[in-house]
Amino acid sequence: MKKWPVLIVVLAVVSSFALGLSFQSPALLPYINQSFLFGLVLLMAGCAVVVTRSGFFTIFLRGFQQLKSFFFRKPRLMDSDLVRGDDPVFAQKIEVAMRAATTLFLSSGTGMIVFSLVLTCFYYL
Repeated sequence: MKKWPVLIVVLAVVSSFALGLSFQSPALLPYINQSFLFGLVLLMAGCAVVVTRSGFFTIFLRGFQQLKSFFFRKPRLMDSDLVRGDDPVFAQKIEVAMRAATTLFLSSGTGMIVFSLVLTCFYYL
């Protein structure tokens, strides 16, 4: 496992301790709410990338492609190899980028939620 997702969570904990010790309790409430909501958005984006990478939507996309081919005629030029664009190098680059995006979204979303939870502890103390 890579080290930087763990470092993001550790940085969130350390920064929340610093922020919690430097501000009074009522001033922490906007930071708690915004960081929690932003963390949820990042986690939802990461989960959407995970579901997309798993191939869950491929059956739906194939069905829509079949419907499209039923209603719209495809020109013969589109059947050539140059137009199809089956490039394995590009597909590998996309896979690497999606893997990095998944890790980044999930780890930073977790870090933001941990940040808001630690600030919540300072808010109620």
